[in-house]
Amino acid sequence: MRNSLLRPFLVLEFLIATDAVFTMWSEVGGQYHLELMFWPWKLGLGLGAATLVVLITAQMARNGGEFTRRARLQSLLLIAVVVLAGLVTYYYHLNEPTDQNDDSDDAPVQMTHIGLVEDLIRR
Repeated sequence: MRNSLLRPFLVLEFLIATDAVFTMWSEVGGQYHLELMFWPWKLGLGLGAATLVVLITAQMARNGGEFTRRARLQSLLLIAVVVLAGLVTYYYHLNEPTDQNDDSDDAPVQMTHIGLVEDLIRR
C-alpha cells in the first residue's frame, strides 16, 4: 500500500476503533456503570485502547504484516488497558449508590388471619 493512503486509513481506523471500544465497554461493563464513572477514566482508557489498536496496525503495515517485538509490546499494553478498564468498572460496580425508593420492597410480607377469625365467629 502506498504511504500516502496509509495515514487517512489509520485515521479512519482510529475513529472506528474508538466507537468499537466504547460500544464494547458499554455492553460488557454496563452502561449504568459507565454513566457513574468519572469522565477522565472513560476518556483516557477508551482513547488509549483505540490508539494502541491503530499503533499495532501501523506497525504491522510498516513491516509487511510481520508481528514484531514492538507490536507485541503494544499488544501487551492494550491487554493492560483493557484489564484496567475492567477493574475501574468493577470498582464503580461495587460502589454504586443504593436506591432510596426501594425500601418498601425489602419488608417481609405480613400474613394476617383476620379472615379465619371472622369465619370462626360466624359459626
